[in-house]
Amino acid sequence: MVKIWGKLLSNERIIKSTTIEVDEKSTSFFEMLKNLAQKLNIPTPILLDKHVYDFNLFNVCTFKPDDFVESVVFDKFVLEHMDNN
Repeated sequence: MVKIWGKLLSNERIIKSTTIEVDEKSTSFFEMLKNLAQKLNIPTPILLDKHVYDFNLFNVCTFKPDDFVESVVFDKFVLEHMDNN
């Protein structure tokens, strides 16, 4: 199980955040993203290969308003892998 931190930023300030624990062996990246979006009460963004690549390489990925079909009231939706240590 790993912890994933989802946060919404506006003007470089966190306006809302939550964490979830997922089993990375049985949970797809899209399922994790969808669960975080539901918990934050925002629409699920469009998932691109770039997002998965950034998350796998840097343990963080950022979704901007252009990554959403609906309009949103924040500047960034950031997913970050939290270290369990």
